[in-house]
Amino acid sequence: MEGRLVKKRDPQIEEKPLQTGVAVPQVKEISDQELQAILREARREIRSPRAQRRLEIAVRILARFACDASAMWAALLLSYWVRFRYPLVVRLFPPENAVSFGLVALTLLMTSPVLFMALKASGMYDPYQRIRVLDRIPRIVGSVNAHLVFTLIVTFLLDSLATPRGFLVFFWTFSILFLFTARTLLQGLASLLGWGDVVMRNTLVIGAGKVGKCVARKLIKHQGFGLRPIGFLDDDPLFAEFDEPELRDLRVLGNLDSLENVIRDFRVEKVIIAFNTSPAEKLLDLASKCNAAGVECSIVPRLFEVITDEITVNEIGGIPLIRLREKRLHGYKKALKALEDYVLGTAILLVIWPILLLTAIAIKLDSPGPVFFRHRRVGKDGKCFDCLKFRSMVDGAERMQAELVNGKPGNEFGWLCWKEKEDPRVTRVGKWIRKFSIDELPQIFNVLAGQMSLVGPRPHIKEEVSQYKDWHRQRLNVKPGITGLWQVSGRSELPFDEMIKLDLYYIETWSLWQDIKIILRTFKAVISGNGAY
Repeated sequence: MEGRLVKKRDPQIEEKPLQTGVAVPQVKEISDQELQAILREARREIRSPRAQRRLEIAVRILARFACDASAMWAALLLSYWVRFRYPLVVRLFPPENAVSFGLVALTLLMTSPVLFMALKASGMYDPYQRIRVLDRIPRIVGSVNAHLVFTLIVTFLLDSLATPRGFLVFFWTFSILFLFTARTLLQGLASLLGWGDVVMRNTLVIGAGKVGKCVARKLIKHQGFGLRPIGFLDDDPLFAEFDEPELRDLRVLGNLDSLENVIRDFRVEKVIIAFNTSPAEKLLDLASKCNAAGVECSIVPRLFEVITDEITVNEIGGIPLIRLREKRLHGYKKALKALEDYVLGTAILLVIWPILLLTAIAIKLDSPGPVFFRHRRVGKDGKCFDCLKFRSMVDGAERMQAELVNGKPGNEFGWLCWKEKEDPRVTRVGKWIRKFSIDELPQIFNVLAGQMSLVGPRPHIKEEVSQYKDWHRQRLNVKPGITGLWQVSGRSELPFDEMIKLDLYYIETWSLWQDIKIILRTFKAVISGNGAY
């Protein structure tokens, strides 16, 4: 739903209350007394005292440090007991030399600052950002590796036998396991007690246009970034009020000249410059004012839809150039992904074959027609293939789609990613297998045939591909997948352009660990059934 377009300084615009109860005018002139009253109320409602904020940050950091220290101590105790006291291990793998617990503990204690510094460098102590559960694993593994490598170097230089190889194997394993478990339990405890695991920062968005509105919606939806939008600044706002439910409490707080006052009165800690019609010099002045006030300032670049975190920046005479690369897998990444598909695909087929058999029987008993539905889809490089699915609709349902699409009021996209929550063609069994995505399982055979991948952009039909914009077609540079980034980020509830952006981001930032995370997150999305119909 789009915000309403308004003219600047329209005398008909009424004052709208913030969520805090503070009435902030959009463009209407007010007296100095009224303005002072508004700001006093805003200070009480929005900003927190400095001491309280510092205490909040300190408590989170200390809690995480205590959690990590306890996990490492537990790993040390258990590793020493298993290696030198557990009868089975001692009998099968006799210790190469006897080492006292005190010497081992003292050595690891002396080198432990490296572990905590590595955890800090990886963002594990950042109070302003929430790290997803699965994203903690590589950070913890890397930090533990750095700790043990440093420990081995120190013991080698000192010619010490304080860290036997057998002990280090157990210590490495238990350290990773205990750190991950302790952090997960800490997050669960914080949620149970009603404490957020991130410190939210008041964020001001420069630019009340489509991009500024998009930025505010993203920040509200993804609170793990720790940024809480409080409003907008704009000399000529495209939107002065918003109809979207999540944005109704946000307002244009003034023009760009009021930046310093808004930063002071609303305790702004982060400023994001979205697209704005103001001259570049004025925006540079804004950034300087933010730096002078100790406020972090970021800018949304043009063509942000196709720019990811893996960019190449060159420079010509002081002008930075960002290279926009074609989204495609090259070299070892292409080979590694193919190996992943065949190995994991075979393993998954060996696990799910009973589900395939039971579903096929249920479909055959529920309604007349074939068990499988073969649908022509567009795959890698625009080549078409028959995508296998369990039949979840009545036989011949495909012929009915054109009538349903054209007869749907308000359907502005036609064939493009069309779905209907109450589709009359869906069978009784089909309703359930679609809800939990069981109808997609036969595509494992497409994966083993080399037509699809386990993870990737979803395959579209010809009618949808024919309506692609030019930049949409880059998603065809990789094999389509059974699951993908957009499926675990909202599934059918996401707009089409948002799906494309997620697909391009996935291609640009592909890694084996990212695929594993998406597969694991798919189980959660499937069980919840959100966005599936």
